[in-house]
Amino acid sequence: MERPVRTLESGFFVAGYEVRTSLALEHDPQTARIPPLWQKIESGALELLIPKRRARGKPFVVYFNYESEQGPFSVLLGYQVGGPDDLPPGLSGLNVPGGRYLMFSAKPGSVQEAWQQIRAYFQQPGAPQRAYTFDYEVYENTQRVSLFVAIR
Repeated sequence: MERPVRTLESGFFVAGYEVRTSLALEHDPQTARIPPLWQKIESGALELLIPKRRARGKPFVVYFNYESEQGPFSVLLGYQVGGPDDLPPGLSGLNVPGGRYLMFSAKPGSVQEAWQQIRAYFQQPGAPQRAYTFDYEVYENTQRVSLFVAIR
């Protein structure tokens, strides 16, 4: 994995499917809650529900509402839209505030491994402190995922 880049990001709004999960649930294929959301995305059904997609229609995965470092958290998988007025009925919406982030890069098939490396990165002496507010992934294209981790 490449060295992370410090960045200051603007806020944005995401509409999509939301679940509550944990690392323990996601490590077991029988209880993982995020893969079924990806199946909905890959079917194209969500694109039809959100005609006013921004960010060139790139999928976003937002992690938020952390209970603790190891505890449960919420995940919203969807697309960036202009705001709450563009939220279709039956979907969840989330305002992701702007802030300070470290941006990491990964290939689409290695995002889970990248998160393991990111967690290890923050365990190193002298590493910035994670904020555990809003972290997110942007699926830029078939070759690159940008992972943004909020820092204090």
